[in-house]
Amino acid sequence: MTARPKPLRIKRLTLTDFRAFPGPAPVHFDFDSKNLLIYGENGAGKSSIFHALAEFFSIQHENKLLSYKNVFSDEPKSSCAVTVEFNDSPTVASWKMFTVSHIGNKKTIGEIHPAASQSGSDSRVIKTALRRACLDYRALLDTNYLHGEEEINLFDIAIEKLLADYPVTIAGGVVRNIGELWQAVERAKPSKEQRYSARLLEHVNQACVVFNNGFRQALAALHPHICTLLGELIKADVTVAPFAFGGVTYSTAYYKRDRKFEGRTLNLEVSFRTHNVVRPQHFLNEARLSALALSVYLAGRLACTPTATANELKLLILDDVLIGLDHSNRFPVLEVLRKHFNDWQIVLMTHDRVWFEMGRFYLGSTNLWKCLEIYEGEDIERGIPSPMVRPAGDKAAKASLIQAKLFLNDHHIPAAANYTRAAFELALKSFCERFGVPVPFKSDPRHLDTDNLLSAVDEWFKSKSGKKNPCFVGIIERVKLFRKVVLNPYSHAAPPNIARAEVEGAIAAVKALLNVTEKGGMEGNPLEAAQALIIEVAQALVANAQPSDEMQAALGFLRAAFITSLRNFCHRKHVRVPYQNQSIEIQTLWKAVKDDRNNLFPPPNDRLFDDIEAKKRWLILPITDADLTALTHSDLLRIAGILTNADSSQLVLDAL
Repeated sequence: MTARPKPLRIKRLTLTDFRAFPGPAPVHFDFDSKNLLIYGENGAGKSSIFHALAEFFSIQHENKLLSYKNVFSDEPKSSCAVTVEFNDSPTVASWKMFTVSHIGNKKTIGEIHPAASQSGSDSRVIKTALRRACLDYRALLDTNYLHGEEEINLFDIAIEKLLADYPVTIAGGVVRNIGELWQAVERAKPSKEQRYSARLLEHVNQACVVFNNGFRQALAALHPHICTLLGELIKADVTVAPFAFGGVTYSTAYYKRDRKFEGRTLNLEVSFRTHNVVRPQHFLNEARLSALALSVYLAGRLACTPTATANELKLLILDDVLIGLDHSNRFPVLEVLRKHFNDWQIVLMTHDRVWFEMGRFYLGSTNLWKCLEIYEGEDIERGIPSPMVRPAGDKAAKASLIQAKLFLNDHHIPAAANYTRAAFELALKSFCERFGVPVPFKSDPRHLDTDNLLSAVDEWFKSKSGKKNPCFVGIIERVKLFRKVVLNPYSHAAPPNIARAEVEGAIAAVKALLNVTEKGGMEGNPLEAAQALIIEVAQALVANAQPSDEMQAALGFLRAAFITSLRNFCHRKHVRVPYQNQSIEIQTLWKAVKDDRNNLFPPPNDRLFDDIEAKKRWLILPITDADLTALTHSDLLRIAGILTNADSSQLVLDAL
């Protein structure tokens, strides 16, 4: 069987002395053949990347390379360059300047573009230029606000951007795109110098007929995509009617000055629920207008670029196009990109830091995205602006914990809890993937919630009873302490009040889970871990600190140590329990022990049973919010004293 060709992707983009990035040192943006999510402060250089890619992958680029040279660097004009390395070969494609010397030491500056035939064009660049899409927020305005008080007319946008490369078959089996058909119409228009004749009129009208037929085909292909995307972005509130295009004709007025093309109209007929919206730009809110514009533009790409060309590079560049959407309405955009543009290479840029972090959480560890951050900086030696580029990493769970701590330091407790919950969900997914934990089947694994995941982890532990280190169980128990307090309520719209200490404890618990997942080990002893934490709590109290996360972590390890010890005890003593074709819950096990306490705890060990029973709120029953709030260092000392023997090195149940 012949191996399927690897899809062409950008491996690295390099800018040298280009716009915000001064030379002579080149600045590299490593795509690694993945999609790229970029955060950049305003003025830090995001637009430089947008313009570099848009002009590089262009058959007829609008501006000369020299117009993009950094104005502060004082480097030679020839230093300005854009280079792209692909994943198919080490041969790079370059857009660069060159100097030509003439007689008399006269020199001129020219440029070489990788799509220009006279300079030896690169087929990879040309093919990508035919199917790339570059969209910024100003382009979205073209579909609504820029029409002012008039009805929205998409004709020019459609023939220049949306459908310019839509292919249609004309007479003789020749394939032409909409842009070429419109150029043929423009060329057929009689010039002012030409005398009016029936032949010229027939020529221009025939060009109009060919264009109209092709344009109607393109519109018929465009409309279903708009409806699909619009429905996925904002449900069924806003709908678009099929396009009614009357057709372009050439006026045959008596005076030449009155002869012109008529019918250059493509209205967007929009309805909001049952109401027909004549001027959407004055009726719909910002989020719906943005969703409508995105649907129109992205539908144009889907209509013009079928998925059959999956091995070619299809490039989608989106620069701050989501700023008109609130955060809850931005996630559907990511879902649309995943669902409909999974065979495209995507560059998504934003200046919104919170959205950047949320996007990273949503994208998770799919290994399909890379993240970069760009900050305003300065070349101290030259005293000129010089942005700093650094990889943000794709470990979204760790990144969310870092962000949670930052919010916590700024006393934004709800935001810190929200980021901690996001890290918890990602950490659980990583844990299940790392250790092969069976989970309920979902057609889209991202729809597994934390209840599904945590239950699956519990069942997995039970199925491996006796084959795991109890310290590992302690980490899960530590996480479960915060299940109802921090890690679950903040998935809802109206969470309860949460204390700072509880969020700190949850962060520490998730961090421990991540560490175990990454290291892949189950080393350690839960009793020793608990005792070490109890000492840390005492030291913190002496220093007048509030070590709530250490206290709760110590409780988690004590609880895990006791549960493991109790299971071993019941196994040795042949404790009888009602038959179940699954692992026995700890409450059920303790009830069986309680029913046979006289045999299992004869004097002088009967006191031990009473002590454990008195502390079952900590050791056996599910932990409540009130329990965590009430937990003290003295409680930990008493629990540890009950569970351990005289030298504190062994659990008392293990010695019975």
